[in-house]
Amino acid sequence: MLYNKRKNDRSKAMDVNQLMVWLFGGGTILIVIVSIVLSILCAIVPIALIIWFLYSRKQKADTVREASQTWLVTNGKVIKSRVEVSGGEVTSVHPRVIFEYEVQGRVYQNDQIRAGDKFWATGSSQDAYQTIDRYPEGLDVRVYYNPANPAESALER
Repeated sequence: MLYNKRKNDRSKAMDVNQLMVWLFGGGTILIVIVSIVLSILCAIVPIALIIWFLYSRKQKADTVREASQTWLVTNGKVIKSRVEVSGGEVTSVHPRVIFEYEVQGRVYQNDQIRAGDKFWATGSSQDAYQTIDRYPEGLDVRVYYNPANPAESALER
């Protein structure tokens, strides 16, 4: 019986020893597999985060646009209208239309052309110039505003 106990202890010790040899000596395959998995994750995670960010911005824009269908309407006036160009290596061109409107005796200003655009705005430089042509300075406009938050508004729904 004593002999069997020693034999079992030796086999356990050998199992641990074999494991150590495999992990640190002959376990090169494990290191290669872990390296490959980490490399794949390093490539996939940033792409997944970018996709998630863009998707969430698009969802927010769609939510605001949908909610804007129930916004109230008031009269306003375009006080500034210009095309803004920004960037270094990549040039960004977008319209900047600032309008003023009044709700319950309080005057507000905003620059949202289309509801939800602050979350998801796309367009070309041609679109920017066409927008400026549609909303010249001094133009009387209809302003759609959120009755729960009149500072939230847009010229288009």
